[in-house]
Amino acid sequence: MVKESITYQQQAYDYVREQIINLGLKPGEFITDKQIAEQLNISRTPVREAFQRLEKEGLLLNEARKGWQVYSLTLADIYEIFELKSAIEGMVVRKAVDCKDETLREELSAALDYMKQAAEANDREEWLQADIHLHNTLFLMGDNVRAERFIANLNDQWHRLRLGYDAMQGRTARSIKEHEAFVKSVLAGDADSAEQYMRTHLERVRDDLVNLVTKVLLPYTGRGF
Repeated sequence: MVKESITYQQQAYDYVREQIINLGLKPGEFITDKQIAEQLNISRTPVREAFQRLEKEGLLLNEARKGWQVYSLTLADIYEIFELKSAIEGMVVRKAVDCKDETLREELSAALDYMKQAAEANDREEWLQADIHLHNTLFLMGDNVRAERFIANLNDQWHRLRLGYDAMQGRTARSIKEHEAFVKSVLAGDADSAEQYMRTHLERVRDDLVNLVTKVLLPYTGRGF
């Protein structure tokens, strides 16, 4: 029974999380455990447990007397998220410099090549997958599982803005150059430059997101997103 409950909780968690980060559930939208339980044909208890996990991860908010609401990001949230990403991912690339695993070093270089090829082909999905693979390889080289999990959660929190961000004119070409800068520094053994290039990259992503939100989203929503 316990094993079954955990399985249903994970099912509910995965389902609601995917709906939130892919905008199947919109920011500010209220949901109930009854609603999700009926959609998944499970009991309400594992759904409530899943909601509690998602609240801890910053994706849901439990409003007194109102229920569960999809968390709406604010500009302050974006600054906080990227402040943490900059500190953690800056540390990760410094550690990646010390990685002697030739297979991982070759994988990092190959991931950068895949990103370039996808950009040239204007294949957004392949570019995104290459980007994910590149960063996953850096985490393997940096050898810090907790850092990887923490960054994954932070990325979930702003993922709903990804489509608008990727569509920004010129962003892909600039991103390739930024990735190339810190990847080459890692492979060259230059920890200081690798960290600085990573931090600069994340600052530019943050600034582009802020620009997207203030000029495109907030004028229409008038609230979080």
